[in-house]
Amino acid sequence: MSPKKVLLLGVLLIVPVLVYLFLKVFGTNHYTLRTYMPAIEDTGEPVMQNGDTVFHKIPDFSLTAQTGKTVSQQNLQGKIYVANFFFASCKDVCKEMSSNLQQVQEAFIKEPNVKIVSYTVDPERDSVAVLSKYAETYGANPDKWYLLTGPKSQIYQLAQEGFKLPAMQAPSLIPDFIHSEKLLLIDEEKHVRGIYNGTDEEDVERLITEIKVLLQERKQHVN
Repeated sequence: MSPKKVLLLGVLLIVPVLVYLFLKVFGTNHYTLRTYMPAIEDTGEPVMQNGDTVFHKIPDFSLTAQTGKTVSQQNLQGKIYVANFFFASCKDVCKEMSSNLQQVQEAFIKEPNVKIVSYTVDPERDSVAVLSKYAETYGANPDKWYLLTGPKSQIYQLAQEGFKLPAMQAPSLIPDFIHSEKLLLIDEEKHVRGIYNGTDEEDVERLITEIKVLLQERKQHVN
């Protein structure tokens, strides 16, 4: 065999190997979600550690679910979850959010690492019995979707300081509550990885897509 033919054969044999290595190194989807809410110093500057930004973490809590069982961050250990604030007697925004959260639940009903956590801002009226009935209305699986009630002060502090969302009783002349329509995506490290309009179907579709991205990111970390 002539030297030219040997060289050509060598090239033909090595090209597939090079293509495989290229795809293995550069072909992996490295798209990742941003992390929200950097921790802030008293000076107003972001907290830094070893040259990296330190991000705010959702604090621990202990509240009561629609089943009467206590739910805390221990139930969410190593999980990805979607959080929102609502109240059962809300006639418009909360209904839209809950309907959209049904779609999120259905999309991940067989994925044990995804949960939904809804906190009531009207705990004085939203008892376990009320939340249980509300859960039935929206088909909330008690192992997948927690509807939580508890001391008002704890819930409001969690909303305002933990999730950085508004939560308060409206002025006395208005029998209502002020709360956000946002859905927050929380990763297994308790960091906020996404913020969405819970009444916007397109934004909820984006949430579903980004949960899948976060699950893939989680698998890569595990592996």
